[in-house]
Amino acid sequence: MVTADAHPNLTTKEPMPTPSAATASVPAHRLPSLDALRGFALLLGVVLHSLMSLSTIPWVVTDVSRAPVADALVGWIHLFRVPLFFALAGYFARAALARKGPRGFAADRGKRILLPLLVFWPVAVLPVIVVAIAFAITHPQLPAAPPSDDPLAIGTPAHLWFLWSLSQFYLVLLAAHWLIPRIVPLALRERCSVGLGRAFTGPLGPLWAAVPFAVALWLQPSGIVGPATLRPELPASIAFGGAFWVGWCWGGVAHALNRLRRHWPARLAAAAVLTIGCLIVSAPAAPSSGDSPAVLIATLVAYPLAAWLWVYGLVGVAVTYVHRERPVVRYLADASYWVYLTHLGWVCTLQLALADLGWPWALKFVVILGGSLAATLLTYQVLVRATPIGRWLNGRTYPTRQRPERPAATATAR
Repeated sequence: MVTADAHPNLTTKEPMPTPSAATASVPAHRLPSLDALRGFALLLGVVLHSLMSLSTIPWVVTDVSRAPVADALVGWIHLFRVPLFFALAGYFARAALARKGPRGFAADRGKRILLPLLVFWPVAVLPVIVVAIAFAITHPQLPAAPPSDDPLAIGTPAHLWFLWSLSQFYLVLLAAHWLIPRIVPLALRERCSVGLGRAFTGPLGPLWAAVPFAVALWLQPSGIVGPATLRPELPASIAFGGAFWVGWCWGGVAHALNRLRRHWPARLAAAAVLTIGCLIVSAPAAPSSGDSPAVLIATLVAYPLAAWLWVYGLVGVAVTYVHRERPVVRYLADASYWVYLTHLGWVCTLQLALADLGWPWALKFVVILGGSLAATLLTYQVLVRATPIGRWLNGRTYPTRQRPERPAATATAR
């Protein structure tokens, strides 16, 4: 259990900060609130992909039961899920770098982020390619996406693109960690760290955090998605690298989490209003000569601000209400990495099996989501949780069963 005494970010009184730039808000151990929120962001990816075949957005499988409601749900989840994940990654990265040092940090992130991308690519991505080919063969009447002329497309990271992007952000972070102390005096670094931390955890934090996202949407108004190949894409790098940097800045001030949890009801309410407005005017939208001012404003102002209001509001909810380890939440948080790595093949296979059935879209969604979660959680329990794979991915393993406690020895010898 994390208490106010055990963690400086969860105190109710905030003294004048005198932290160093590296250790201002470094957690001493794992925080149940942010661990649960990170798991929530990963599991939301399974929900998102389970909806894709039922939406009008181009996807591996096109279902006969598509519905506008699925489009709205996909748009809402996509709005904030990835910025939330990268902001948390940046916050955790600051703590890990301060605790492990540059070499330990690079080794840890290489083992737990880059290596899974290489090792699990055949298991995670090849089944999706097989499903796409099977659907194209069995549904020749549907228009197929033209083949890419990019030679890197054959090695697409697919839904694992976030691991590749994180690896790049970590490399930039390590380069900056080496260079900046050599050219910027310590006192200036600390003032900048505290100043940025206060700005990004203060009342206007969502507004400042939305700036990189707005710049990315100005470059790519049709919406920011992860790169389809190993080649970095500038809009995605700005939007998600900016989110990573925001999370890093959160840790630059004392009691960051205590500051972030303020105003969460107002932030979620404002996020909901802005999101509804963006969905009504279909923002973000592909640019055209007939774009109305409302669409442009929604795309470049309301959309990024709504995304970050959701991020800040959800962080506030998690920090406010998730104070201690709960077995079910802890289990799902630990399983979420494996579930996300391996879910897409199960999702697409179920989507292919149900594509031509005349079931209601909601029933199909429940079957696809439930079936993929059941398969990935079962494989996690059997193959990962108590094995070296679990230690590799999560840094810990759990026994398959709890050992019974031995009775206390008695003082009487028989």
